[in-house]
Amino acid sequence: MADRSISLIMPAFNEEATIEFSVRSAIEKLEEHSFDYEIFIFNDASIDKTGTIAEALACKYPKIIVFHNQRNMNLGYNLAQGIKLASKPYAGLLPCHGLTDPESFNSIFQALDKADVVITYIANSDIRPMVRRVISRINVVLLNLIFGLQLKYYHLNFYRTDILKKIPTSTQSYALMVELLVYAVKSGATFIQVPFFLKKRVSGRSKAMRSKNIINIFKTYSRLFWRIRVLRERIDLGKERRNE
Repeated sequence: MADRSISLIMPAFNEEATIEFSVRSAIEKLEEHSFDYEIFIFNDASIDKTGTIAEALACKYPKIIVFHNQRNMNLGYNLAQGIKLASKPYAGLLPCHGLTDPESFNSIFQALDKADVVITYIANSDIRPMVRRVISRINVVLLNLIFGLQLKYYHLNFYRTDILKKIPTSTQSYALMVELLVYAVKSGATFIQVPFFLKKRVSGRSKAMRSKNIINIFKTYSRLFWRIRVLRERIDLGKERRNE
């Protein structure tokens, strides 16, 4: 890779039990792969010790910058703010829930110079509760049908930063991850799909299925269908590209 540099956007909401592991394991792998990096931790109005732990990590690792939201703003908002701040050639979302097996970073980081977007997909989905697996599968099938794609997953992806900054987003909800990926791929961005492995959740539960997220997801999908499939909006990637 010509420029081994990445911006990691790490939202955290009540993740006192996992934030230190999430951040430390990411840094260990970044340094193992000789990456220059910056990490933005967004403490999303946590009511536990998440913010305190984040500040302690920032004191130890000078490449970490911590932001504290005065009220809970949702994952999409924090991702959008991180994209604005990102200054490295690549950027990726990595929530502080501690669910990503550190070894998964090996395949992700090795793939960054092979395409504009590294799409990750869960290789051991059986570790998740059955209901969550079914909902996730239905979501992927629905999105592929609506947008004429054949992707394995739509969340937790890594991009060329200049592509992210060009995408005209319409939401700051959890569904922003879908909006970013659909815009990039339908605009001709090259992509590669790599597996990642989940760890068992040690505390708390997923915030993805909160009622406000579900409502915003369907609103975003509707708007995105109109813009991508009806109006055929695309972003200019700057040069001709071909999917891997």
